[in-house]
Amino acid sequence: MTGFKPGGKGTAKILLILLAFVLAAAGFLAYVFFIEPVWLKTTEYTIYDEKIPAEFDGYEIVFVSDIHHGPFVSYERVEELKERINSMEPDLVLLGGDYVHRGPAYVAPVFRALTGLQAADGVMGVLGNHDHWDGEQETRDGFAIAGITDIDNRSVFIENGHSMINVSGVGDFDEDVQVFVRDEDVFTILVSHNPDYISKLDADRPDLMLSGHTHGGQVTLFGLWAPFIPSEFGNRFRYGEITYNDITLIVTSGVGTITPPARFFARPEIVRITLRSGNGD
Repeated sequence: MTGFKPGGKGTAKILLILLAFVLAAAGFLAYVFFIEPVWLKTTEYTIYDEKIPAEFDGYEIVFVSDIHHGPFVSYERVEELKERINSMEPDLVLLGGDYVHRGPAYVAPVFRALTGLQAADGVMGVLGNHDHWDGEQETRDGFAIAGITDIDNRSVFIENGHSMINVSGVGDFDEDVQVFVRDEDVFTILVSHNPDYISKLDADRPDLMLSGHTHGGQVTLFGLWAPFIPSEFGNRFRYGEITYNDITLIVTSGVGTITPPARFFARPEIVRITLRSGNGD
């Protein structure tokens, strides 16, 4: 009978396996907490619709949501985000809410960092649930300071020649009221922080709806499914381009994180949308 000999080949093999496991776990945690959360990407969408006027063919919109300036998203990262958006030279910038995380002290700084955000037809935004929790009025004051048009429960018509499109916003689905009435004859974009609001749209439907709130799941099973989604519909409106009741919905994974500050197969992103006149054939 051969006994186990400490320090023999068996022990060395076990130690190597343990070392490999520790290194793999450390690498995984480093990726989840320090690499992916700052690995910002640009995601491109092209929207074809016969209601888009020829004058708006090629019109470019940048959409960003869930910046969550706070302990995990620095002032410098917000400034870098602004510069990256400005370098795209968009026609319009739309902001989907949740500008801060973890307290009202971050509200004024995030809008100082966003001051100077530029687009040919301006910058417009709505509030999210965190903005109501951390300072609704302070956020609206920040909009005014940064030159951001508040479109909570408002509509703005953007004109080009004799044609126009409509950009509307609604109040946060959990913390505010929602008022949306569309003009059937005009291509309409609706910004709602929470994608669940799409389930309430019936007679008045936008042509394109833009939302955030879900962070793409933030931590997912290789981008296919997330165990926690702040939605009544589970993973239905988690991320990406979705069709619901003839409405095209784009849900962004956002920029920042909430606690814990981790991301896995849900990279932070800037969304760039190009409008095209016609049906795409």
